[in-house]
Amino acid sequence: MPALDPAISWIVALGTSALFAAAALHKVRDWPRFTGALDDYRVLPSAIVPLAAPVVVVLEAAASALVAWPASRVIGAGLAAALLAGYAGAIALNLHRGRTSIDCGCIGVSNRHRIGPAMVGRNIVLSGIVLLAAWPQAERSLAALDLLTIAGATLVSALLYLVLDTLASNVRAIRGAQ
Repeated sequence: MPALDPAISWIVALGTSALFAAAALHKVRDWPRFTGALDDYRVLPSAIVPLAAPVVVVLEAAASALVAWPASRVIGAGLAAALLAGYAGAIALNLHRGRTSIDCGCIGVSNRHRIGPAMVGRNIVLSGIVLLAAWPQAERSLAALDLLTIAGATLVSALLYLVLDTLASNVRAIRGAQ
């Protein structure tokens, strides 16, 4: 099995950590909207949602922290990938039910994003990318240029995610207005 360059592992790990930290923070900042979005998925009985909502946030925060540190990276990547796969499954289930107008409850729950098939694909692809952080790393020390590369690529990855998410939301809004 080929080993992954450690710089790539760090980029994936830090990008994943930032994604899940932002997701948890947004949910905490707009708690009523998040719990409403979670309830709208109808994968849990409504009576369980107030108990499940903090668990989701704690799991996202745990994934963020665990994937950021090499000693716990495999566990963190597994947790993050499982969460993304779970989100993909919940979205796919609701699309199958014909429920396309519910809020995804994703990052930025204060901005409603209707679920769609692209979100299922996005979460599956992200789940696979996240698992790269758990891949065995090549044995080499990181140089100063590697650290700059890791910082720059992590920032670009986060910005690219936000741009693509905004673009996807605007495409749906434009199509809905036609």
